[in-house]
Amino acid sequence: MLNTDRLLVLRAVAAHGSIAAAARELGYTRSAISQQMSALERAAGAALLIRGGNTVTVTPLGRKLLEHTERILVELRAAEATLRQADGQVSGSLRIGVAFREGPPIMSTALTHIRQRYPQLEITLAAVTDEQAAEEIRRGHLDAAIVSRFETREPEAEQGLMEWTLGSDALRLCVPTGHRLATTKKTAFADLVDEGWVVCQANSLGRWVLRHCADAGYRPRIVASVHDVATAIGLVNVGWGITVAPELTPIGGDGAVVHVPIDQMNVRRYSTLIVRDGEQALPEVSAVVTAVHKAAAATDLEQ
Repeated sequence: MLNTDRLLVLRAVAAHGSIAAAARELGYTRSAISQQMSALERAAGAALLIRGGNTVTVTPLGRKLLEHTERILVELRAAEATLRQADGQVSGSLRIGVAFREGPPIMSTALTHIRQRYPQLEITLAAVTDEQAAEEIRRGHLDAAIVSRFETREPEAEQGLMEWTLGSDALRLCVPTGHRLATTKKTAFADLVDEGWVVCQANSLGRWVLRHCADAGYRPRIVASVHDVATAIGLVNVGWGITVAPELTPIGGDGAVVHVPIDQMNVRRYSTLIVRDGEQALPEVSAVVTAVHKAAAATDLEQ
């Protein structure tokens, strides 16, 4: 007989590829995880994992069972929501991932509205990077996330997820006041060969900068490697180097940082809301989707 607790164990083991890592995530001992998996395999009448040293691989039958598991979890959440709606209120709890220092400009407005409109809905915010968000939702650590996608065109939803593009804004070169390019109407990457860059090579925005520099025939001189845009702009503010940031990212009101358009920079930031596919009809998730869309419509994001 299958039960949801054991299916959740399989889900965690598959996500990590390791029984030990799944045990850490779920708060069980490694032995308990192994026992749960053995019981699940006996109920299935077949092997669900291929064990090899410290890692495990899910069998084809295990992957099919995982597909059912995701649907079962959605149905369970829907059943719980139906019970909560008996009093006509949107309630429950949601874990929403946000990039606090570099997130899309709609974030604070939307979440504040949700708290005011649905006081019985408990929302917990969790710091997450744009690169982590999708996987955190797949693993069930988050219910939704508001992230930035840096692409040349509107991004497509990843498998198992539902995504809404809320709008986009252009990328701009950020230079300190007094910089030789601060008063120019437009620049190009070829003009930036000798500059010191504040950029992170490990995130998608940084990789786009490196690619454009390479297309212009040089490797940029990186003077600071920082992950979030807010910190990068802070370093530009004190004259440490230059960076590229979304046009709507706050740069401070003292005029110490100047935006300069970049010629042939066709990459944009797409502000995106992500949830697990199948959960968008849940009342609490639907409330978030509606509030975020309304907040996006009231910003300067290009729709």
